[in-house]
Parts: sequence; structure tokens; C-alpha cells
Amino acid sequence: MKRDQTVPRILLVDDDVHFRHSLAIGMELAGLQVVELAEGLRALEFLLGNQGTTSGVAYVVVDARMPGLDGFWLSDQIHDLYPNIRVLILSAHRYHDLPERYTLLEKPVKMDRLLAELGLSVVKNQNA
Repeated sequence: MKRDQTVPRILLVDDDVHFRHSLAIGMELAGLQVVELAEGLRALEFLLGNQGTTSGVAYVVVDARMPGLDGFWLSDQIHDLYPNIRVLILSAHRYHDLPERYTLLEKPVKMDRLLAELGLSVVKNQNA
């Protein structure tokens, strides 16, 4: 099936499968296309293999703390390789004095707040 390129595609990276899947459902109900991954390295591999294609993503939402490569590392890599991709880091922990290059929201996050931070609004409600 061909992807609708008018609908923003978001890469969602979080090692907590339940949180990740719940957030993905909310994003999909808002009319977004979501790719779910559990690890920072897998996310970087996905981007390296798909940017510049119809599978490319416009936004990345990533957990700050994950085993292995964390969300801050992934954000730095994405900013270096793909400066046009907007990255939002989610965390259940407070961080003080973060560099301005990071955009951080605390968990739990409301969908309207997350979308607003990404500069998006509800694309369509598929249940309407």
C-alpha cells in the first residue's frame, strides 16, 4: 500500500512497549502515521535507510532514558545528519540546565501538548 505523503510521519522511539504503543495509538487517532521502535540504534538505522524516500519521517519523538543509546544521543545524531527533522524528547525525570538544542516534555504528556510542541494539529480524526 502506498503511503499518503500529505500525512506527517513520526518516528516514535521508546523502550517501554506499553507507553510507546499507547502514544502511537493517540497519534494515529490524530491522523498521523507512526513508526514504532524500541531502541535508539534501530531508530538511527531506520532513518539512514529511509530518509529521502517516501518512507521518510518529519518528526522524531524519543524517550530520554533507554538502555544503550539514550534519547539525547539520538537527538544529537539526528540534528547532525538531518537538521530538518524536529526531535522531541520525553522523560519521566526532570532535567535542569539542558542545552537549548533539546526540546523536552515530561511524561505523562497530553496529546494536544505533544502535537503543539511539534507544531502540528490534529490532521483528521479517523473515528469521526
